Amino acid sequence: MPSTPPSTTAEILETGNIDSEFAAALEAEPIPPGTNYTLADLKQQSASALAPLQERLSASRPPDITETEHLISLRDNYRSRIIICHLTCASERTTPAPLIILFHGGGHCFPFPFSICDAWETLEFAASESRKSNSAVLPRCTDTRTGFIVGGTSSGANLAASLAHLARDHNLFPPLTGQFLCAGTYISNLNVPAKYRDRYLSFEQNRDAPILDEALFQMFREAFKPDLTSKLYASFDQHHCLDEGTGSVRHGHLGVAPAYFQVCGMDVFRDDGLIYEKVLREECSVATRLDLYAGWGHCWWSMFPELEMSRKRMRDAVDGVGWLLNIGSKKKGL
Repeated sequence: MPSTPPSTTAEILETGNIDSEFAAALEAEPIPPGTNYTLADLKQQSASALAPLQERLSASRPPDITETEHLISLRDNYRSRIIICHLTCASERTTPAPLIILFHGGGHCFPFPFSICDAWETLEFAASESRKSNSAVLPRCTDTRTGFIVGGTSSGANLAASLAHLARDHNLFPPLTGQFLCAGTYISNLNVPAKYRDRYLSFEQNRDAPILDEALFQMFREAFKPDLTSKLYASFDQHHCLDEGTGSVRHGHLGVAPAYFQVCGMDVFRDDGLIYEKVLREECSVATRLDLYAGWGHCWWSMFPELEMSRKRMRDAVDGVGWLLNIGSKKKGL
């Protein structure tokens, strides 16, 4: 079952108390604080861990799933790598299947705004391919009338939230039917709208949390060099003219696709997700669903995949995306 959003300050803060299973995992396999790393260290660690990670993921891939790699040309002639995953029989089947675009995390790969610009081009490419009767990239059964979802984890969720607004504002066709926002940041901690500051507690409470503490986050942000006031980075405040002077951000989010959130309680980004979900649901009448993992750190499942809560988080993700597909089909009357 999805989580009931915390309603009081005490309930919000309680989600930052470490879970016993997470504490035991950290005791067995300690994670150094962010001050122990440099960007060069992180790049080297990522490079050395890539092959074992790919091997583990390949071994866990169901036998009826096919993966293919493609390179697409972006406006600056950069050849961007995308991976298409689908049922092995999908190229032959006639049952319509949804299109789901997922963006990876990792603190963003290029200085702002390159990652969001590249992500938007990728989404436009996918939408264009979905309109073709015989795409060379997408399976023939792809039919966005059954669902067109954009999503991501961590910085990938930051991109997905921005893309949902760009898709609305630029009349992307076919239109998005859902967004999957997992452990993302949507609010600049230095520019929290006044109306929501009393609920923005996690950046201070979890500044020394394991996996992603303030020092590591600042390292990523300094490398990313975002405009902290830009709605392409901090998508929570869209700077809508009708919101000026009201203290609210309501008008900036009207008409975005339904959203499924996964939020980690022991995460500096926790209240980005909790506040954004609350605003969409209460102020904008956007359908939302929330899974809140009290006492767990930022994207813990990537470091501790063997834990039962990590497996539950994946099951929740499957159920949440299923909810997005179901609610999207109802809106279209399918």
